[in-house]
Amino acid sequence: MTGQKTINQPEGKEIQIIYIEDDAGLARLLQKQLHRRGGYNVGIAIDGEQGLRKLQQQHFDLAIVDYNLPILNGLQLLRILRDNGIDVPVIILTGVGTEEIAAAVMKAGAADYLVKDADGGHIEKICEAIARVWQQRQKQGQQKLVFAKRKLAEKVFDVTEEGIVVTDANCVIQAVNPAFTTITGYSYEEAVGNNPSILKSDRQDDQYYGRMWSSINQSGSWEGEIWNRRKTGEVYPQWLAINAIQDKNGKASEYIGIFSDISIRKANEEKIWHQANYDSLTGLPNRALLVDRAGEALHRAKREKTSLAILFVDLDRFKYINDHYGHAAGDELLIEVGRRIASALRDSDTVIRLSGDEFIVLMPVIQHAVDAGRVAEKIIAAISEPFMISDNKTYVSASVGIAVFPGDGDDVGVLLSHADMAMYKAKEGGRNQHLFYDQQMNEQAEKKAVIEHELQRAIREGQLEMYYQPVTNLQLNRITHAEALIRWNHPEKGLVMPDDFIPVAEESGLIIQLGEWVIDAVCKQLLAWKHQVDESLQLSLNVSPTQMMHANLDRQLQAAITRFAAPAGSIIIEITENVLIEGPDKIKLKLDAMKAMGLSFLIDDFGTGFSSMRYLKKLPFDGLKIDRSFVSDVDTDNEKAVLVRAMIEMAHNLDLKVVAEGVETEAELAFLHDHDCDYVQGYLLGRPMPAEQFLEILQRQQ
Repeated sequence: MTGQKTINQPEGKEIQIIYIEDDAGLARLLQKQLHRRGGYNVGIAIDGEQGLRKLQQQHFDLAIVDYNLPILNGLQLLRILRDNGIDVPVIILTGVGTEEIAAAVMKAGAADYLVKDADGGHIEKICEAIARVWQQRQKQGQQKLVFAKRKLAEKVFDVTEEGIVVTDANCVIQAVNPAFTTITGYSYEEAVGNNPSILKSDRQDDQYYGRMWSSINQSGSWEGEIWNRRKTGEVYPQWLAINAIQDKNGKASEYIGIFSDISIRKANEEKIWHQANYDSLTGLPNRALLVDRAGEALHRAKREKTSLAILFVDLDRFKYINDHYGHAAGDELLIEVGRRIASALRDSDTVIRLSGDEFIVLMPVIQHAVDAGRVAEKIIAAISEPFMISDNKTYVSASVGIAVFPGDGDDVGVLLSHADMAMYKAKEGGRNQHLFYDQQMNEQAEKKAVIEHELQRAIREGQLEMYYQPVTNLQLNRITHAEALIRWNHPEKGLVMPDDFIPVAEESGLIIQLGEWVIDAVCKQLLAWKHQVDESLQLSLNVSPTQMMHANLDRQLQAAITRFAAPAGSIIIEITENVLIEGPDKIKLKLDAMKAMGLSFLIDDFGTGFSSMRYLKKLPFDGLKIDRSFVSDVDTDNEKAVLVRAMIEMAHNLDLKVVAEGVETEAELAFLHDHDCDYVQGYLLGRPMPAEQFLEILQRQQ
């Protein structure tokens, strides 16, 4: 019947129930049923983790827990509650009951155990179980109070870990137990005759105590968390239950307070919260706290019509530090980077470690976008200073992307995404700089996503093709090898050049799969030409920095050479100078392993990146390719002519062959010939072409 109480509960007091159930429909049904009966306040949690959090933060008289919960199941939750001293009766529900489950949950401390009915009849059983468990709980509580009063002078009063204080009707302390003294610091003699207000901490106001006494006067009891003060002055949290003992006329003759020190429990809760919201390495807030703080800041900015900024900070060359010095050194660097970023911020700003070498700066209030730019410059400057890592002076830099509310988005996720885009654009633009987000970046990101998706399909559906550009030996005046260049025969866009998709492949990681396809294609082509061209013909293929650092590159090459019976001596690997940034020692190990297979190596785009005489001598290169930017107009540009002559002479002194690429005029060719360049490549001598066309040229040459 609507409004009928099924439980003997104090007038005016609702029973606080939490129902932890991932079936929303079932949860609402029980909530509705109990609401109709009256006297219940039912809260709902959708998984074990959320339920645990609520039980830690709020007081509940009873918990109903589904056994098969996501994240934490009913049994795990019971054990955590028990281990953390959270005293709440728990009724366990399960869809499929077994004796093993029943025994386990009852052993773990469940107050009752019910099996759900397919027809929903278990709802009434739950209601009955609530009544039964609540009555048992009330009965146990009354028995405890009666026992405490009756056995006041007996041993149990002395040995219980809970503090007990007994007052008369005027709240004058009549007795305390040893645990009271242990917890509060007041001896028996100091406490007796005093008012419990000696424990008052002033953490609670008069209204709080007014509500407490109102409950005691109306229902005869009160229970809750309260902060009191020890004799030392230390303020600490208690869980306190006060019950009025009535005389035969129904008037309160005594009050019994039973309390426990929950400092450890609160500390554990704080520890759990801290672990969930702070990075264990740097001690900085983590992603979870970022979402919370950024959400609050965004809400405030919308309400107050102010601006905020999110800065996405990513370290440049961190992978090299990690690989070269080890993970411990990398961790040391990240800790110091976190400190330096924090030192560059205003008091109101927050630095968060997102993951790896990525940090977020939240600026909750800015007057102008330039404010965020100034902070970004300070961060970059702070990080560019040398680090002492493992007794070595080390340098890194940072790229920073900035998104500003309201112009760049009105949602935390969108602002983070846009700051991330701006950061990547800063990296692409040369690193060690900051960039603000603009709409064009979003369009570029969408375009990249389309290219990535279509490129995956291109690899699957055979839309890729190798073109070959002739390389001429100037001494022999004949083609001796060719550079293998990938092309994409897009079904709608036609022939797509590498510059339009290789950067996307690099960024997305598809370059590994794409590189493996190129290796297979080159080895397969060598097999196809085995009896049709001069056996001394060599094919060169480009290997990106990402491929070079990939652990499986040497195995991919060896597998393809074996599978297609390709002569390893016919394969030249071209590597850009920038690969050396990743660590010459590590690169040398890889090159030595591949050199042992019979492969040759060229430094590609020589003169445009990072190299030195020391590395040219140390690493097993067979030659270098002078970049087209130096070859263009070399016959008329005196500065270029001096550089190219120096490169050729240096290479020959190191016993390296020289390939000049980008040769487009007879004058450029003549200059290179006159200065003893070994090989030339460019549109003057032949554009990249399909395999069939290149084969025809080779056969005519023979």
